[in-house]
Amino acid sequence: MHYQPVHLHEQEFCLRTLTSEKERELAYRFRYRIFCRALRWISPSAPGIDRDQYDDGATLLGVFEESGQLRAMVRILPPTRPFMLESDFAPLLAPEHSVRKSPDTIELTRFAVDPSAAQTRGLSQRLSLLLYKGLYQWCHLNKVRYAYLVVEKYFFRAIQLAGFPCRRIGPLHRLPPANVESLAAIFDMDHFASEARTKRPQLEAWLNAAPNQSARCSIASAMA
Repeated sequence: MHYQPVHLHEQEFCLRTLTSEKERELAYRFRYRIFCRALRWISPSAPGIDRDQYDDGATLLGVFEESGQLRAMVRILPPTRPFMLESDFAPLLAPEHSVRKSPDTIELTRFAVDPSAAQTRGLSQRLSLLLYKGLYQWCHLNKVRYAYLVVEKYFFRAIQLAGFPCRRIGPLHRLPPANVESLAAIFDMDHFASEARTKRPQLEAWLNAAPNQSARCSIASAMA
């Protein structure tokens, strides 16, 4: 599938679709440092990169500093390609759930924030929110409504508290090799937008804000 790229600035950060092979290589090495060395969710590889069959045809979004350093990213899998929920994460699906593979549906994987951001108060949350904003605008631009995701139990609670309701679609399960309790969920953009307009208007306004609106729609107001 052909998706429109997204590109937005927020203070000293830039979120954009990774389009060059150089940027994608940077993302694979960034993921390796997090998912292999830090979290040990994947097995080590000789080249020091995290790249698999799901990267073929995938879209990568990244949050960069002005210096060009990658600080956060997420991988988007299209419905025309296999989802990880159909194979690697199949144990997380309830038997009655049929995976949706329509043009308005994607799977989000490899959501990652630089662990060193935790050394600066509030930075990890800011980077996460920028990824959410980029995903929201990317989905709106590309007419995507539903997003599957597999997350740790604590992260599921965190995104719920941040104002992004997801519906759980299966049991908790410990996935090897890290054996961390994880679950599968689906996010409905339309449901979120309708709920946010009444319950979290500042968050909804910030997510929809263009760069020239940043003065009145800031990260700080979205986090309030």
